[in-house]
Amino acid sequence: MKRNVLRKALHLSLSVMLIGMSVTLSTGKHVSAESSDSEADSTGTLKVLYWNEEDFNRTYGDLFSQKYPNIKIEVVSPPGMEAIRDYNGAINKYSPDLVMLPPYQYQQMSKDKKLIDLEPLIKRDAYDTKTIYPGLLDELKKQGGGKLYGLSPKADSYALLYNVDLFKKYNVKLPSDGMTWGEILNLAKKFPTKGDKDSRIWGLSASGSSNLVMDIARTEGLTYVDPNTLKATANTTDWKNAYRLSSEATKSGVLDERISLSSKSYLESNSFIMGRSAMKVASISHLQSLQAAKSGVKNYKPFTLGIAAGPAAKDGKSTGNIYIQEIFAIPADASHVDAAWDFIKYFNGDDFADEYYKSKNSNNSIGAPLSRMVKEYSGYKLDAFYKLKPNLNSSITNYILMIKSANLELRFWSIISKELNEVVKGKKTLDKATAAIQSNTQSAADKLKKNQAAEK
Repeated sequence: MKRNVLRKALHLSLSVMLIGMSVTLSTGKHVSAESSDSEADSTGTLKVLYWNEEDFNRTYGDLFSQKYPNIKIEVVSPPGMEAIRDYNGAINKYSPDLVMLPPYQYQQMSKDKKLIDLEPLIKRDAYDTKTIYPGLLDELKKQGGGKLYGLSPKADSYALLYNVDLFKKYNVKLPSDGMTWGEILNLAKKFPTKGDKDSRIWGLSASGSSNLVMDIARTEGLTYVDPNTLKATANTTDWKNAYRLSSEATKSGVLDERISLSSKSYLESNSFIMGRSAMKVASISHLQSLQAAKSGVKNYKPFTLGIAAGPAAKDGKSTGNIYIQEIFAIPADASHVDAAWDFIKYFNGDDFADEYYKSKNSNNSIGAPLSRMVKEYSGYKLDAFYKLKPNLNSSITNYILMIKSANLELRFWSIISKELNEVVKGKKTLDKATAAIQSNTQSAADKLKKNQAAEK
């Protein structure tokens, strides 16, 4: 199950890198303070370099065509790993006016001064950024070396969902914004651990030790291998704390381990949705599942839902557990800056936000809150999803490792799964497990280094 999830995530990460865009419009390259919006008069061909034409049209093309009916969209897909291995080469080859970058490429192109600063355009058009996720804007500026070179319409963030009714029933203090994983797991231990798994109460809905370790690591921004030296870094104090927290939580019996109940639907098997789990770290999509249960589960009993910002890193204010797949940016030598800016404005604006939430209400497939903040969705307040400051450093590091080897993270997960299982069963101490994780991770990294040397 976990392997399939990782492969799916890997496929998504790889696919969104294969992106560029070339716009042949009547607007020019020069960013003029006197220029104005030309949405109504824009005509021409929008040449898109994207990994899949159908996916592009479903995500962007169809909506953009409604906004700009006079613009023809042409999708061109770079072959294989072309854009991934040499993004600058792909940009030089296809001469795009707009690119959609993963965080690492955004960071590198910003550092190399290959992108256009958006702030003069924002100022020129009086483009409202007050309702864009402020932490995300700050992080994009930080990764851009102090300048805002791009905007991302979606930020896949997480929050701590909790069952207020259960907290009151068992007289446990309600969660608060900015709690760390350690604090959340301590709260989970205050709930009963007795009873049959099909009907008992759980402190937290989460998978077992290895999965929880990875969740903690992402939140804390931990890296298991240095991407530059390929030296394993899986035995640090912070990593060992993550191993300890996850193995202790598993042994204590507070985790429901996402048990699937026989002859039950997904909704009925979900202990949090069914009111039998006190907490769950989840994305906005889980709010849709709660809504679906009200009409899709017979005799369903709704509960009072609370949402807190978290889990947070040790500072209580930031998190690395956030995913940004596409950052819209304009190459420095783009020929049609205003047209590309129109595209960026639309997909980061209020009109798109309204359409996004309206359409997703009906098909139950919302996956990430938009960076353009919306106060509520289906009656649920969304502010908790925007309170923590995103930190993209770990996702950038993991991207680099993924480019070096698509299987390295899968191998690391397999290692910690085996070793922590031994700890939970009492067959190995945490110190010995940590040493084994470090040693085996280094062996995997050494094998990667050897393969790279052979390829040269």
